Amino acid sequence: MKLRVDNAEDLWALQRILFQNDIVKSESTRRFRPSEGAEGEMKEVIITLRVEKTELDRNALALRISGKILEGKPLEYVRLNTYHTLGIGLHDTLEITKLSWPDYILGVIKEAVEDTKKPRLAVILVDDEKALPAYVLGYGIEFMSEVYSKLSKRMKPKDFEEQREKYFNGLIEIIKNLNTDTVIVAGPGFTKDDLKKYIEEKGLSEKIGKRVIYERASDTERTGMYELIKSAGVESVMIRGRMRNEFRAMEEFLGALSVGKAGYGMEKVRDAIENYEATAILVNDSTLGDANMQNLLSEAEKRGVKIMIINSSGDAGSQLRSFKDVAWVGNIAT
Repeated sequence: MKLRVDNAEDLWALQRILFQNDIVKSESTRRFRPSEGAEGEMKEVIITLRVEKTELDRNALALRISGKILEGKPLEYVRLNTYHTLGIGLHDTLEITKLSWPDYILGVIKEAVEDTKKPRLAVILVDDEKALPAYVLGYGIEFMSEVYSKLSKRMKPKDFEEQREKYFNGLIEIIKNLNTDTVIVAGPGFTKDDLKKYIEEKGLSEKIGKRVIYERASDTERTGMYELIKSAGVESVMIRGRMRNEFRAMEEFLGALSVGKAGYGMEKVRDAIENYEATAILVNDSTLGDANMQNLLSEAEKRGVKIMIINSSGDAGSQLRSFKDVAWVGNIAT
């Protein structure tokens, strides 16, 4: 399978599906020394290696895939059977070869592809002159048409207030119609705060029907948007959105466990699958490379049991770890 990395979440998805002995092919660089003792120079190469381990560097936005080289081009710059690490980053492409592609692994890939297309967050940059709405998508930002306030300091106070109210009402309508649960309103001055106060004073918070978060931005241009989405505050909002389904799954598991309709641990999960008690399984992604877990999930697939893979580095994954990394439940909404 040939895959391209569009965003940081794709790197995380790749780490979930890459196991020992998988074959990975991608572009890389190697230091070539024409003679012993020479300093050498970096050469661009295409490396095929057998995976031994992976490491996700969240700060560098890179997935490091290490293993022994099986093939390389140009061959004169590559030493076969030596160790190499592929650094896979944003917009890189790689080919993965596996002995088999079970449905739960394909599900991780399909979910990553769909998430890239979905609006993950909506943002409106706003000041006293204009507003710039946009969707934050997995592959980038989709900007919408700018909205101008038509405010002027030359206006009479009454006319200014009337026009300001029209401007705010127009922004509220935009917020209502945005296709996301969470909207960030950001700007460089006090306009965002005035909009917040207007929404609260008019009792419109419930009518908006969305979670509105207010942040600071340096300006209302596209550069301000790019700067904003890289901030820690916006990143945490998106992470919380992705984790919501995992928390819901864990809550339902705990509820079912309290009435005897769920269980955990490899043996109990296997028994529940064989006895047709399990309709869904929760499993931490850190265990997917384990042969026993792969056999368990393969049996679950044969019997039509839904498999939900949990991010082991998140809070829900930490909670599942205390239940031996895998659990079954009779009926789960995800």
